[in-house]
Amino acid sequence: MPWLLALLLAASLWGGWNWWQHERRVSHPPGVVVDEGPAIRIGETSAPWRDDHGFRYTALGAFEGRAMVLARRNYDVGEFAALAPTDLALGWGPMSDPAIVGELAFPQMKSFSSRFVVPEFRRDASIAQRPRAEIEDMLRSLTHVHTIPGDAAIRRTLAGIRPGQVVRFRATLVDATAPSGGRYTSSTKLGDRDCEIAWIHELELE
Repeated sequence: MPWLLALLLAASLWGGWNWWQHERRVSHPPGVVVDEGPAIRIGETSAPWRDDHGFRYTALGAFEGRAMVLARRNYDVGEFAALAPTDLALGWGPMSDPAIVGELAFPQMKSFSSRFVVPEFRRDASIAQRPRAEIEDMLRSLTHVHTIPGDAAIRRTLAGIRPGQVVRFRATLVDATAPSGGRYTSSTKLGDRDCEIAWIHELELE
C-alpha cells in the first residue's frame, strides 16, 4: 500500500535525522579531553523549595565543572522520569580519552526503583587486560547523573546532548520528595558508584 510505504519512509528519514542530530558520537583526537572533572562542595546552598510538579527539594551541596558525556538517555514514564527526565553518564581524566572510551559501552539499566550505568568492555578491548586495580581507578573518573532541568531551555538541551560532547554546568545536589512521598537522595561523593541527582541551573555545550 503506497500510504504504508510513505509512512515507513518518513519514519526511517526521521530516525536517521534524529540519530545524526542527537545520538551520533562527537569525535575527538586521541588523548584526555577533560583533564579535571567536576567538583562537589557539600553544604546547604539554598533554602528548601518546591517545583511546579509538587516535588520538594533540600539542597545537599553544589556540583559544578566540566565533563565529557559518555551516554545520555531520556525517560518519560513514571514518577522518577517526572523528577529527572534525562540521565547523563559523565567522564573526565582517563574516561574522557577516546582510546579508552571507544573500548567501552555504557548501557543504561533500569530496575523497579533506580536507573544506573554499568560500563562494559567491547569485544577484544585491550584495556580489559589491564590490572583490576588500574581499571577500578580509571572507573572512578565516571559518574551517572540524574538531571533535573532548571528551566525549559535546559530541559531541551539536556534531552538532545550527544555522546562525546563536553559540557560545563552549575548544579545543586538534592534530596527530593515526590508528591507521593517517595524519596530520592543524591550521592554527595564522586567515585562512590552511586548516582548524583542534580538540579541544573546552568548548562553550556562546548
